[in-house]
Amino acid sequence: MNEKTISDIKKHGKTARGKKELLKHLDGCRLTLRQATLAKCFDCCGYYSDGKVDCKMPDCPLHDFMPFNENKIKLTSRTMTEAHKAKMKAARGQ
Repeated sequence: MNEKTISDIKKHGKTARGKKELLKHLDGCRLTLRQATLAKCFDCCGYYSDGKVDCKMPDCPLHDFMPFNENKIKLTSRTMTEAHKAKMKAARGQ
């Protein structure tokens, strides 16, 4: 089944965020949370066959992270404060 889906994606899917992630998933590779979100949006939007646009489905729990949502939430890496680092060291007994 995956071979047909992979073939369809390569034939009909737009080059867009989520394509390589969905193909990676279908090949059996593990994805990060961000990659899985992109892959699901690519899949749900019919491989973006209608173009790279917002799906306009605000009830979807992934909509805030959708790559073509103009109001998407940007995921940033967190930086630990010195107080947090000290608390973690204390918890480990260092």
